[in-house]
Amino acid sequence: MARSYRHIQQYDTILIGYPNWWASIPMPIATFLESYDLSGKTIIPFGSHGGGRFGQSLTAIAKLAPNSVIGEGLSVHYSGGSTLDDDITAWLKENGIQHRGAE
Repeated sequence: MARSYRHIQQYDTILIGYPNWWASIPMPIATFLESYDLSGKTIIPFGSHGGGRFGQSLTAIAKLAPNSVIGEGLSVHYSGGSTLDDDITAWLKENGIQHRGAE
C-alpha cells in the first residue's frame, strides 16, 4: 500500500535518476515508487545505460505510479558523450525546469 509523507507532498515534480539494470529500474527505485503516493505529480526520469537506453524502465515507472504524469526522460550512455552538458540543459528546459547554471 502506498504511503503519503508530507515531505513528498510538497513537490509537484519528482526527478528520478537510475542506472538501467537489465532493461528496467533497480529495485530501490521500484520500492520508492511503491512506497509513496505520487498521484498527480510529474515524474521526470533520467538514466544511464550501456546501450539499452531506457529499456522497459519507463513502462515500469508508469505501472508503479499509474496516477502520475511521466515527463520527458533523459537517457545517457555510461560514457557521457561530448554533448552531455548541452543535452542536460535542453532536457531541463524541455521539462520546464530552471537550470541554475543557465544564463
